[in-house]
Amino acid sequence: MFERSPWYMRLGTFAFNLVLLNLLWFFFSLLGVFVLGFFPATAALFAVLRQIIMEDEDTSVLKLFWSKFKSEFFMSNVIGYLVLSVGVILYVDIKVLQLLDNNILQLALASITVVIGIVYLLTLLYIFPLFVHFNLTFLQYPKHALILAVAKPFQTIMMIGGLAIVLFLYMNFPVLILVFGMSLISFVMMKVASFSLPRKDFSQAVE
Repeated sequence: MFERSPWYMRLGTFAFNLVLLNLLWFFFSLLGVFVLGFFPATAALFAVLRQIIMEDEDTSVLKLFWSKFKSEFFMSNVIGYLVLSVGVILYVDIKVLQLLDNNILQLALASITVVIGIVYLLTLLYIFPLFVHFNLTFLQYPKHALILAVAKPFQTIMMIGGLAIVLFLYMNFPVLILVFGMSLISFVMMKVASFSLPRKDFSQAVE
């Protein structure tokens, strides 16, 4: 059996992969003029990170990224624009509510919108980790993303905390955005989500 590489070499490889993945994510998003490239590039990013975290640290990053970008191009855009559409509707609702007088109706509508907004944000945390891990039907992804977020509160809080730390670092050291950008954010989400995901696809069991 081969011995594992020293920790500093693994750390260097990991950092290099994050930088490479960030460049690939930006390039392939740009390749689709962001309109058609953003979501497939994001799905490919999560798929590579899943492979690195859960299966093989020596994954061929470029080859797997390109493969996933092509294979998930259609479905990732469908899922992505579904999620984006819900976000836009919530944003418009919030703007409309701000124009209403402060009365019982406005308070009730605002409360409902806040609840829906929280549900929406919780779903966002797990939608792509689930998308690259399971082979589910279209509407099962947001449903199971929400179930996982609620059923695993410790992991959800851990993910939110990890993302908060990354955003804090990005705000104080903007150069890190250019170096790691989306890849570090996605790594935190995929890493925490992996604690709740099986090592093999059991899509049939969750239908």
